[in-house]
Amino acid sequence: MPSFKKKFFSWHSRTVLQILLIPIIFFVIFSLLPLTLFYFSSPGSRENLPTDGGIDHSTEPIKIGDFALRINFIKISKELIKDSLSIKARKGYAFTLINLTFENVGTDVKSCHPQVFLKDEKNYVYPEHQASEIPRPFLFSVYPEEKRTGSYLFQIKKNRYPAELIISSLDSTTGSPGRTIELNKNLIEHTSIFTF
Repeated sequence: MPSFKKKFFSWHSRTVLQILLIPIIFFVIFSLLPLTLFYFSSPGSRENLPTDGGIDHSTEPIKIGDFALRINFIKISKELIKDSLSIKARKGYAFTLINLTFENVGTDVKSCHPQVFLKDEKNYVYPEHQASEIPRPFLFSVYPEEKRTGSYLFQIKKNRYPAELIISSLDSTTGSPGRTIELNKNLIEHTSIFTF
């Protein structure tokens, strides 16, 4: 009568390929983990974005630390022209230019260097598109009651509406929280070419 020997699990019985697959699988998992976290945190939620104090509306001045911020206008255009210089958005995108005024409502001279992001109605977040031709707000040594005006430029996907402006902490020394500002659609104007 034939006898059968039990085969016990042993690492020695694995092939070289099977042994190599384990670190490769772990490498792939840990490589994709940051991308997965970015996908679920940046476009779909505000987990890593400054949202202290809830969402503000751009029709009224918004207080952030010692500054009051007012959005003056929002332009969406395929092309910007300044001093006969043409700036075109990349293929499949359009420029969104947001003009705002900062006022120092505190009692001391203040400086700030905010980072700004734009979120569209599909919850996709865009970084600022910095261009030397665009006069950004100069927020160095702003005296009490002094106002500074400038623009932030973004490239967003065509046929998308800018929904929220996300502003980081204005004062890195005090840790003053930033804000998420819901944009008023009445301030948005579509133009084929915007000259400024």
